[in-house]
Amino acid sequence: MERETIAGITILLCLIAAIVGPITYYLLIMAPADAQYNRNFSSHVTMAYDQATFEGMLTQINVVWQQMNKTFSGFDYATTYNTWWYPEQTYDNSLLAENDYLQAITSRLEATIVERNQILNGTKVIVIPYNQWYQQTLEGFRSELQRAGGLDWAIRGAWYLNFQPMAYWYLVYWIIGWIVLFIIGILASILGGL
Repeated sequence: MERETIAGITILLCLIAAIVGPITYYLLIMAPADAQYNRNFSSHVTMAYDQATFEGMLTQINVVWQQMNKTFSGFDYATTYNTWWYPEQTYDNSLLAENDYLQAITSRLEATIVERNQILNGTKVIVIPYNQWYQQTLEGFRSELQRAGGLDWAIRGAWYLNFQPMAYWYLVYWIIGWIVLFIIGILASILGGL
């Protein structure tokens, strides 16, 4: 077989691999990892944002918290981070910070439920209409849950790093694959032209 034909076939195979490879990787690695994460955490995070009551929000946050404790049982929260990059392995990127946050937001929601009950039974007076207070307070919690990367900011990266590292490094593998295929294609075209 002539060199030009081999080079052409090699380039064609590289193009096919450049298209099929990432799709296959996504379907075999990313999609199952994302589905598992969504079942355990992400769906409850979304439901916490979408709740129309403080109790509903509290229930979904507690599910996320319980799932975190169950999934990361035996892990040291102070040294389990949402990133592999050493300079970013700080308290605010750790499961300890996530745990502290979930505890604080749960306490705030419980206190708000008590306050709401006091307003409704007349032991606490507010200067704005109840419906307005309720909606503003609920929107405040929704904003809080989406601040600084969302409710699961530390869980997400830590989960992928510890339980689905191939999915965590997807972009890196994708870039390396494209570079390798590009180099093979260039070498094939050079060798085919000799």
